[in-house]
Amino acid sequence: MKQGQTQEIKKYMVDQWLKDYHWMVEQIRLGKMQNELAKDIEYDGAKVAAYGIEATLPKASGGTSDPVSYEATRRSQFYVKRVLRYEWKVREIQKRASNVTGEREIFVLNCILDGFSLRKIGQTMGLSEATIRRLKENILEMMSEVKCRI
Repeated sequence: MKQGQTQEIKKYMVDQWLKDYHWMVEQIRLGKMQNELAKDIEYDGAKVAAYGIEATLPKASGGTSDPVSYEATRRSQFYVKRVLRYEWKVREIQKRASNVTGEREIFVLNCILDGFSLRKIGQTMGLSEATIRRLKENILEMMSEVKCRI
């Protein structure tokens, strides 16, 4: 899908994003912390600011042969892409949350986003798990009606 085109978000996608929301928010937070820590250390520039000193180390001629440096670069690129993907999904859920109407549905949605199970939500509200599933189904309908831009 090209940038600027719209994509219909299916109910099963919203359902999975809701299940993963709490976890994705935590991963984004951790990813941003790792990114801040990684800014302090430069392997190729030989600047080691994390230790409060600047060291000038000899550089190898040719390509990067240091496996630790290569692994750090690989992981950094992987984490950046992953965190960007999570941020997009979290923003989509946050945008679509305003479409949810009804006090019960809003309460159930907030509990799901906080990481509660349907059983726990039912116990908290004094409702059966089947009722909570029905409310969640209504939430998914409301949230998947909106088209988003990618």
